[in-house]
Parts: sequence; structure tokens; C-alpha cells
Amino acid sequence: MELLAQAADFGTYGKWMPPNLSVRGGAIDQLIEILHYFMAVLFVGWGIFFVYCLVRFRSGKGGSAQYHPVKGKASKYAEVGVAIFEAVLLLGFSMPVWGEYKNDPPPADKRVEVRAIGEQFQWNFHYPGPDGKFGRTNAKFIDNVSNTIGLDPDDPNGKDDIQTIGALHLPVGRPIYVRITSKDVIHSFAIPTMRVKQDAIPGMEVPVWFQIKEGATTANLLKSKSMNEDFDTAKTNWYRVRHLVASKDYADKSGQIILAEGAGIGLSRDAGEKKLKQLREAGIDSINMHPENPLEVICAQLCGNSHFKMKAQLYTYDDAGFEAWKKSTVPEVIEEF
Repeated sequence: MELLAQAADFGTYGKWMPPNLSVRGGAIDQLIEILHYFMAVLFVGWGIFFVYCLVRFRSGKGGSAQYHPVKGKASKYAEVGVAIFEAVLLLGFSMPVWGEYKNDPPPADKRVEVRAIGEQFQWNFHYPGPDGKFGRTNAKFIDNVSNTIGLDPDDPNGKDDIQTIGALHLPVGRPIYVRITSKDVIHSFAIPTMRVKQDAIPGMEVPVWFQIKEGATTANLLKSKSMNEDFDTAKTNWYRVRHLVASKDYADKSGQIILAEGAGIGLSRDAGEKKLKQLREAGIDSINMHPENPLEVICAQLCGNSHFKMKAQLYTYDDAGFEAWKKSTVPEVIEEF
């Protein structure tokens, strides 16, 4: 119950950012907020100065151009002040956060390791099996149906490896170590809620690491207040709720279910508006809905004409749930004698 209560706060959106579910995300958010405030001050200051110049030096009778630069102390002080503040941002905030993050990779025996392989236009994920060892991969073994990462079928270490497409499964409360690469062009592996972003470059494997906050499982997030929103059936339309699912069953007076828990309003505008009309006619004034899955992996690098499709669902579990998922997913290994 305590973890569930904590999870209710995880879904809260900040001033400019999506929910922070990363243990180290707070320091990153703080730096981003300071930068926003600093840029706002500069924008307002320079805007006022610009308007002043337009008015003060507008064309008029008796005016003459001045061809020599103005020697003013105020501008020099402003420039020096900005430079000093930028140095403080770099040395006092950015570099310590970056240094703490990049210089402290989780130990190999304590982290959960996974490979992320980008391609146009999907994310492929590779997990070691119960033996804890990744099997060899080679481009010549790539099969776009059953072996998208090119796992070597003759390598015994890869017999129990797990491959997923468009779905990343991770535990909470444990260090996550993602090895990122690409099969074709440059992509960018990004999980906004984890404050993670790293280019996926062909021919290179670049690691990133992070840790998901305790209690921030997919199940808990879907129960949190901020992930569930009430919609007035008389005022809403299909467009607003087309990507959401119902948080519970909605039935008419006879008990016939109109909108089932976990079901969407409809894949087309006509179907959605028809469903909303049925709900209104059944006397249902509002419906409570939430995202089908609140977390996702995206590509933050324009990588082609279908770049917008390059997303993967992120599912988070407690330790027991993660082990249960792995056990249900590990391929059956047939011993050869």
C-alpha cells in the first residue's frame, strides 16, 4: 500500500517535463528548470532593450546617424554577468551531474543488462537468458521475422536468450544497463520519463544506465490518480480519447457492457462517436480513462519517412514480476545428445 501511495505521485507532471521515474532524474530536471528561468530573464531583458531602441532611435527630424560604437559600461557588465552565470551552470551544475552519472556505471554483477538495437522503424531488444550470457550476433543471421537481431543459432550461450520487438521489460529499484546500437541509420534511444537519451550509431555500441524508482511499476502507475482522467461524455469527442482505455466497465441499465475495462473507444472517428453516443443514451455522464500503457521508448532522431512510428512500449515490474516475465518468455531449450 505504501508503494502504491508513492506511485500516485510518480505520474505527476512537472512544469515542463513528463513524470520523473528515474532515481537520478531530479538533478537533471533542476538543471533544465534553471536554464529555462535564465533564458526567460535574457529574453525579457533583450526584448525590453529592443523595444527601447526602436522607440528611442526611431527616424525623425533633426536626427543623424552615429558611426562610432557606443562605449557603455552597462552592456559590458551585462555580458560579463551572463558569462559568469554560464560558467557557474557549466562547472557548478552540469559537469557534476554529468560526472556523477557517467563515472559511476553499475557493477556488472548487480545490474540488469539489455541490448537495444534500432532499425527503420522499430526497436529490437535482446536479453540474456538464465545463464546470464548474451549469445553472439552477426548480420548474416538476421531474419526480419524470427531473428531481428541476428542471433547466432550455433552459439550455446544464445539458446536461452530473449528477443522482443517494440516492447522493453524492466524491473524497478535495480540498476539498468542498456547497450545501444543500430542496424541501419542513426537513431536516438530515448525514454523521457527516465531522463535517458542516447544516439544509436551503426557499428558502435554505446551504453547508458539508469534506475527506475521503487514502486513505479506499470500496474501501480495505471492505478495512480494522474494517469486516470474523467471525461464528460456530452462534451468530449473521439479525438480526445482515441488513445485511451477505460479504467472500469461501463454498462447500461440492463447490465449490458457498452465500454469494457481496458477497451478503447474505437479506432475510427465514426466508431468512437457512435460509442460515445451509446454511453450518453445509457445515462453515463462521464467515463474514467487512462493510457493503455503509460511508458514508452521513442526515437528522438529524425530517421526516415516513418520516424513517427518508431516507438516501443516500456513495461516495469517488481522483482517477482520481472522474473515471472522472463520465465514465461525464455525459449524452450532442447538438449541435443
